[in-house]
Amino acid sequence: MVVQAQPSPHALYISEISLAISYQLEDDRKALARFARCCRASLGPALDVLWSRVPSFSPFIPLLPLSVKSLWDHCQLDEVTLVEFQCPPEEEWRIFDSYARRVRKLYSGSHLHQIVARIRSKTTLFPLLRSLSLQLLEPLDMQGHLFSDSLRSLKISGPAYVHCKDARVQIAIAHIARDAPLLESLHVEDFAYSVAQSSLPPLHFAHLRAVEISAFFDHSLLQSLCRILSQAPVTQLKLELPALPDKDWSISFPVFPALRSLRICGNPASAEHFIFHLASKGIHELSIYHTRGPASAADCRRLLSLVAEKYGNTLQTLSLALSRSPTPNYPYDLSQAVLDALRTLVPTLNQLETLHLLLPHNRYVHLQESELTFEPLTWPSLKNLDVQAT
Repeated sequence: MVVQAQPSPHALYISEISLAISYQLEDDRKALARFARCCRASLGPALDVLWSRVPSFSPFIPLLPLSVKSLWDHCQLDEVTLVEFQCPPEEEWRIFDSYARRVRKLYSGSHLHQIVARIRSKTTLFPLLRSLSLQLLEPLDMQGHLFSDSLRSLKISGPAYVHCKDARVQIAIAHIARDAPLLESLHVEDFAYSVAQSSLPPLHFAHLRAVEISAFFDHSLLQSLCRILSQAPVTQLKLELPALPDKDWSISFPVFPALRSLRICGNPASAEHFIFHLASKGIHELSIYHTRGPASAADCRRLLSLVAEKYGNTLQTLSLALSRSPTPNYPYDLSQAVLDALRTLVPTLNQLETLHLLLPHNRYVHLQESELTFEPLTWPSLKNLDVQAT
């Protein structure tokens, strides 16, 4: 009788094996925690994976020095107390640091996170952090280091107030420019209907390539963000545009010179106004989704004419989706205007390869792909055509 030898536990002492097992258990946190307690060899790799993604700042509260935790427990986070509070010595942060240095991705909506960063202003709390999602419950203190220099991706959620009297979103971006020079992706999400103006100049972001601005904000915040990011080498931009007010808003300077891909949610008039101020000479991909606000046939004609004028020689993909609107004579005037404008602009859009259209359907306009099928000699570059009616 042959008895098979059992696998030796010494295999776990090979860090690559323990780490591979830990990643296999990544989605089962209870099993991963049990594996961490299995033996000393598996402890480090398992904890690295277990703490690599943290859904909130809450797990770090018990790890804080007792004097800092006491502030939280007794709700003593007022300005007077914080000004007089002395940061505990480094040895009291040893346990906190042993876990914080494992974190690569953090979702934080805790005011305490910002308070701790202020208290420990000379040290970055999460030194190896790569991705951070942060809700700005309070304005940031410029003396703190909330953002690690290892940060690559950041999502900022502004205050969930109807009105916000400070420029906390803009100030946070100034923090980022100072402390996270390698940032590659920025997502700004704000829920304040009106915010304070900011006089911050264009900030230096040498590696910022992707920006998303999805918010319910007024025009002052959009203009501030455009000014702050105007010289960043952004190649991909997604944004939600507020409707144009009665008194026209103005971005009086060229923005985003390196842009290649643009996705806009907003009405055609707002989209036209924004595209007019783009400094980029070579948009390759453009998507415009009409989400709210009125739209007219004239707005669509002006938008398409501007796109053809600026990017007819570079645009390869165009997507245009128009929703139903309270505009008079809508939707048949609008749908027909888009089709007529595209027929006129065929010679100008000479690099276009893919065209997606989502237009309102009604009994006056029958949207068929055949309506936009042109002879190869008139539109030789077009390869993909998708026309749908809502």
